[in-house]
Amino acid sequence: MQASAPASIDRRRLLQGLGVAALAASLPACAPAWSVQSTFWQLWPSHLGLNPQAWRERIAAMHGLGFREIIIQWVGASGGAQPWQLPASTLALVFEEAERLGMGLQLGLPYDERWWRQLGNADDAALAGFLQEAQAQALAYARASTIAGHAAFRGWYIPYEIEQYSWAAPERQSHLARWLREMSDPLLQQTGRVPAISTYHSKLPGPLSLADLWNGLLDAARLRPMLQDGVGVSGMAAYDALEPLHRMLLARRVPFDLIVELFEELPSERQDGTTFNARSADSARVRRQLRIARRYRAQSVVAFAADPWLIGPTPEAERLRRDWPPS
Repeated sequence: MQASAPASIDRRRLLQGLGVAALAASLPACAPAWSVQSTFWQLWPSHLGLNPQAWRERIAAMHGLGFREIIIQWVGASGGAQPWQLPASTLALVFEEAERLGMGLQLGLPYDERWWRQLGNADDAALAGFLQEAQAQALAYARASTIAGHAAFRGWYIPYEIEQYSWAAPERQSHLARWLREMSDPLLQQTGRVPAISTYHSKLPGPLSLADLWNGLLDAARLRPMLQDGVGVSGMAAYDALEPLHRMLLARRVPFDLIVELFEELPSERQDGTTFNARSADSARVRRQLRIARRYRAQSVVAFAADPWLIGPTPEAERLRRDWPPS
């Protein structure tokens, strides 16, 4: 779920006027008996301007909503107009605050913003070169980082999304399988934890099924799939498209997570994601998603995402927060 920042929310003003410290203090300190206890945190360059207290307040707000694990989607980005990376000092602050609250953190590796553009490139050699470059950048960061030894560290997250449409050609599947194996093996060896990566069912028609793609990928690489439920864009029918992959993972006894989307996409002028616009979902819809999640047999149910769809300053976020978690 690597959509750009919602057009309706200026992230530089995110939570301003909301009183995050007061919000965190007013929320319950413990999670309900069954709840969504993990959430993504999608960082952007605007987050770099936050002061230490603002970082602490956001983590406290997520903790107060019952979240006990945060998946930082990426630690930085390159390949775009504004390359950036979270400073080591800020990352250390985030991990220390999470540890203080008894929370765990999965950390997303650096993301190359050319991903979707390269997937649309018909030149397989160019795609293979891009994959090697993105892999080298990610593994260099992991090798140089000391954060994997932190008590709150819960593993690496590979910050790319796998769908079936872009990998229909057998040669491309081979490129992808090799790339994921050469990415996951060193990460697993470093930490003893299988790295996670997200996947979703593309609505674009093609000859390859998502279940067949993943059947081959899991033969080649040790990975923890995170299944995006897709409801934020496609509605509840998205679970039907995801079901063949779900059945295959259960049959193979592969641990996986389920990502519950807390937004609903709004109409945009363009349908290529460049004008992504969304708002927080209503609690009735999220309630239906959580009924499915309870029986999905996922290792973890992950919200996408507390920031901004729960702790944002919009009326829709405030309504969903008042009823969180919908039972």
